[in-house]
Amino acid sequence: MVLLHKLHPIAAMAAASGAAMALSLVAGCPSAEAAAAPADGSAVCAASFPIALNGFAFTPATVVPGGSATADLITTNCSNAAVDTTEMWSGQWLPLSSSGALPTGCPIIDPLLRAVDYRAGQEVAENTVYTVPTGCHAAELQVTVRITGSNGALGLTATAVLDIVQITPGS
Repeated sequence: MVLLHKLHPIAAMAAASGAAMALSLVAGCPSAEAAAAPADGSAVCAASFPIALNGFAFTPATVVPGGSATADLITTNCSNAAVDTTEMWSGQWLPLSSSGALPTGCPIIDPLLRAVDYRAGQEVAENTVYTVPTGCHAAELQVTVRITGSNGALGLTATAVLDIVQITPGS
């Protein structure tokens, strides 16, 4: 069974940054004893933090300005107990040149905060849609998710990169 939730407390921030979001919860996970990353994308469970990263990537991986892509984050609670976490999703447009200047036409992306409460052994799949404005002259959008435990300690960081292909008129 898949549960889908709209996260209304941050919907206004998402609209301002061109992002939309949904949260899907799926039961089941690999055992807490997993030690190596399986080829099937299941979680690698660590003793230091009960939440493990299964994967984080954009679909599609490349867009043109005016296009959208979904950032898919899949995590697993490897423990036998419920775990409360907070996620901070932050996005940064990367420039076309090495000048270091901010890309023109690209809006500032405010951080998105989410409270995610895992049941024991639960896998959580989250999806956030990012739209590249037509006037945005960036080479990439880099999105980083930082997951902290209920004690505020950072437990997991993951980054996904969206490639942006700039189309030159007449080419």
